[in-house]
Amino acid sequence: MIVQQVSPGESNSHMNKSSQSTVREADTARTPAFVMDGAGKVVQWTQEAEEIFGWPSGEAVGRKLSELIIPERNRAAHEAGLSHFMSAGGRGALLNRKLNLVMRHRDGREFTLAITIGSQKSADARIFPTYFERD
Repeated sequence: MIVQQVSPGESNSHMNKSSQSTVREADTARTPAFVMDGAGKVVQWTQEAEEIFGWPSGEAVGRKLSELIIPERNRAAHEAGLSHFMSAGGRGALLNRKLNLVMRHRDGREFTLAITIGSQKSADARIFPTYFERD
């Protein structure tokens, strides 16, 4: 993902049970708007994500996140960043902090959205729960 500024749901068959419970246990105060796996595919997509991005859960889950919400000009950087993270042993500078990112709606329009991306590892998978930030 390309960062413009850095400021100091429902489950499905694509996400294993331990990953689902990890997301829920890790942040009981709120639910992630969406969750991406280590391959860059959506494994959880909430009603809130549907409303903001225009993609129904049934169409989003199982697809590459970059194809859904990352502007085309930024997709290669997003894919490279994910690949680097996965090969670097789970270290990343963009995690667990508020980011203002340019996103893409299903209809093609772009907008800036404040999010926080987490990273959680279970015994058999890494997932990235993503939260919408409110001022």
